Amino acid sequence: MRRFSNLFCSVITLLLALSAFSAAMAQQGQYHFNNVPFSLATLKAGGGLATYSPISSVDGQTLQLRDDDGVVFTFTLDSETVYCQGDKRAANWVYLRTLKKKTTVTVLTKDNENTKALVVWDKAPSISASSGPLVFTLPPMCK
Repeated sequence: MRRFSNLFCSVITLLLALSAFSAAMAQQGQYHFNNVPFSLATLKAGGGLATYSPISSVDGQTLQLRDDDGVVFTFTLDSETVYCQGDKRAANWVYLRTLKKKTTVTVLTKDNENTKALVVWDKAPSISASSGPLVFTLPPMCK
């Protein structure tokens, strides 16, 4: 019985350590919105697709996000892309190069087929499931 108790304690300790580690890891994924909580001239009727993951590479034309499984999401950047650096609107994409390697960024596009980045945030979305269904919230729109 004592052996079972020790094993049980070891398993619980391992699970707690893993849950703390997974919470500290960068967030990654995609979420489809039926309605975006702000107006944006480049986002017509319908929703949008938010992709969030750390940056793999960025230049003036493309932004690549890579998840832990090695999947790369490539987005086109252009003069209409809005760059949110915190609460402020950045002039261009250059600040993205200064982000720490594991920082999760969020990119809003129209859908899976249209990979033009409409908005790029330098932070992850807010995701919670504490009281029922999953609640996914984009970062606030910069000014």
